[in-house]
Amino acid sequence: MLSVLASVNGFMVPGLQTAAGARIAHAAAVPLATVRMSEVVDDVEQVYKDADAVFACIDTDGNGAITQEELISHLTSSGYKEEAVEKIFSKLDTNKDGALSKEELREGMVNYSPLRKAPGFGNYNAEFKEEIFADADALFDAIDQDQDGEVTDVELRIHLREFSQYSDKAITAIFSFLDLDADGGISRDEIRKAFVSYSALRQAIGAGPNYK
Repeated sequence: MLSVLASVNGFMVPGLQTAAGARIAHAAAVPLATVRMSEVVDDVEQVYKDADAVFACIDTDGNGAITQEELISHLTSSGYKEEAVEKIFSKLDTNKDGALSKEELREGMVNYSPLRKAPGFGNYNAEFKEEIFADADALFDAIDQDQDGEVTDVELRIHLREFSQYSDKAITAIFSFLDLDADGGISRDEIRKAFVSYSALRQAIGAGPNYK
């Protein structure tokens, strides 16, 4: 359930509540104030990897670009106001071609550090691991049709075709970043880790009272 939104510099970000009504995060604002890379980024390559995972969650048609409509659809589901998403898109679309490339999202998450912990992007509410793990486990069990303890590409594809708007190409991208050890299957632990790291993933394919 979404609580009251807070506003700073025009960016609206929700605080969240559990199904029982207990607040699990205070309303927070995500102003895109540029900070110097050296002040906040210890591992640029890790930020790039995280940005690529977020990109895969938002690029629903899998065409390699995020449109403003895709970003609006994704972030308004997290409680952002549409006009705030438009401002975020404008900041990230540095070449002003009307679409976000992987490189633009990478640089955005390096330069605008609040995005790395914002709802619908990074590890927002990551401290609530027990709730996140419970939702990850519920999703894992729903996808793992043969109950062999591993989610295959086919199982993920069947699930997301039914419960999402992702294209086959987009599903392939999501599977690739979830399969951390690249062994051709997604374990319960890999789903758990991804759910903690990416509120974008929880927003896109999650289920349960705490998934955002």
